[in-house]
Amino acid sequence: MDEDIERKAARVSAVIMDVDGVLTDGKSYCQPDGSHTVAFDVQDGSGIKYLGRAGLRTAFITGRTVRAVKHRAETLDVDRLAQGAKRKVPVYRDLRDELGCDDEEVCYVGDDLPDLPVLREVGFAVAVKNARPQVRDEADMVTEAAGGAGAIRELAEFILRARGDWDGIMERYRA
Repeated sequence: MDEDIERKAARVSAVIMDVDGVLTDGKSYCQPDGSHTVAFDVQDGSGIKYLGRAGLRTAFITGRTVRAVKHRAETLDVDRLAQGAKRKVPVYRDLRDELGCDDEEVCYVGDDLPDLPVLREVGFAVAVKNARPQVRDEADMVTEAAGGAGAIRELAEFILRARGDWDGIMERYRA
């Protein structure tokens, strides 16, 4: 593994994630009443919980406003949620400040063009496997898993290993 990527991951104290295409596969199912449903990966949820157990802060930024995202954030004890973020950089900066981090301590995960400006500001920029080519080109790391299919779990384990926190997570599951 690239030592520079491990070094960047080891500095992370907050993980901020886009939602559509990162925490989901990018599909949104419109119901007859106009509401939307999305599917989340259970292992990604476990990864977010592990980040929290290790003391990392977490946040979601999304351009849409969907009740299911609010529920998911609450269920996973995500520290901050920003929905309806049409311009992500100002929202990112507010979240970063609320989480008490410097840019170098933030990992941002994205998949599409609106994520590019934020990816350029953070210390550890990550794209999911199915991200647009321009996003993958700007990322420090591209996950092997696609968005909504374990990418966040993969990233969580990578960061926790780089920080030396993975053994503490595993201790809970030893016989």
